[in-house]
Amino acid sequence: MALTDIFISPAGAGSEDGSSVANALPAIEDGGGGDDWSPEIIALDRANKRFVFLTGTYNVITQLIFSGSAPTDEQPNQWVGADASGNILRPKWLEGGLRLDLTDYPKFVCSTNLDQGMIQGEEFTYYKCLSFENTNASYTQGSIIEESTADSDQQAWYGCNFKAAPAGDSTEVMIVSSCSFYNCVVEATTQQFDRALDVRGNSRIYDCRIIGGGLGSGSGDGVGLEVSTHTSDIRNCVITNCHGDGVRYSSTNAKSTTNISDCTIVNNGGDGIDCSAGAAAGLAIQPHMESNIIFGNSGFGILANAVDDRGGGIQMAAMGSNSSGNFSNLDSFEDMIDLITVTTADFFDYANFDYRIRRDSTLYKFFQNRNFGALQNEDYEFVSVS
Repeated sequence: MALTDIFISPAGAGSEDGSSVANALPAIEDGGGGDDWSPEIIALDRANKRFVFLTGTYNVITQLIFSGSAPTDEQPNQWVGADASGNILRPKWLEGGLRLDLTDYPKFVCSTNLDQGMIQGEEFTYYKCLSFENTNASYTQGSIIEESTADSDQQAWYGCNFKAAPAGDSTEVMIVSSCSFYNCVVEATTQQFDRALDVRGNSRIYDCRIIGGGLGSGSGDGVGLEVSTHTSDIRNCVITNCHGDGVRYSSTNAKSTTNISDCTIVNNGGDGIDCSAGAAAGLAIQPHMESNIIFGNSGFGILANAVDDRGGGIQMAAMGSNSSGNFSNLDSFEDMIDLITVTTADFFDYANFDYRIRRDSTLYKFFQNRNFGALQNEDYEFVSVS
């Protein structure tokens, strides 16, 4: 059975039954104190429905809680972004590959310091090419979208944008629990947060960008991406401009097998990857960290714990200009690592956060069909270098 399309716009159009672009269902109404979710969208059934959100700004002040039928494994729900004509969008990166091109994206904007996020995180629901932003200057919540609780094959975010201006030491932009993130951007625009992206459960974070609000004297831990439980997979991500660690691995599970590979972790105020926390309890934590670029961080490139210094899961790394040194507490395991030296000259425009690899760099096509680090698309590799 095919999904039934329901076309949705901020104010609606025509008969407002959602049957077409010309008759789009209204998502937003004037709630007296400002725009908010309409009764029409609240009442929608989600089972076997595809919500086609047309380009525009969806201003909200409360969480969207549906009253209609919930999606199931056989009758899922999908949210997709579309242009004004109803053409479904596909992710497209801006020049340099650090942020998504949000042209025609439906933009959900929450102006309140809203607990639990502006929409529910629900099982058997899939999201594509949508932008979610909290603009409240006092934002101190854990996630601008309600934390997901489904298995990783029951909820996925594809080509989505998440942004907030945190104002509290324990604040997070997004919490991800047992779901999948592909081609997404998570951005904290201030230096007042604990973690930009908190990854919990068996999550997959692929081809994403985690961006902080700058280095220097921020408040809170300022971690770009934190892995707080086991068996998560972090691949092909760019993590930059956070005032704390790029990646912090804080799991205390003895069976942790997190993979952090093919990432570009650069220009952060702490360590590139800090995997020291759990080992302090004497646990056998051994994350795999292959083929990452770890450069220009203010702490160590990779910080382990002296209680558990094993590093057999690191065979190749590209590193340089990490202020405290490339490694701490890896002991003889450092000698096992094939280390490729990196300088700013390997990047197209490091000072302006353009981390594409120059074609005259050793890192370019290092693995024959791919570069070291996260940025691989030929479109991001500009022109040849003379």
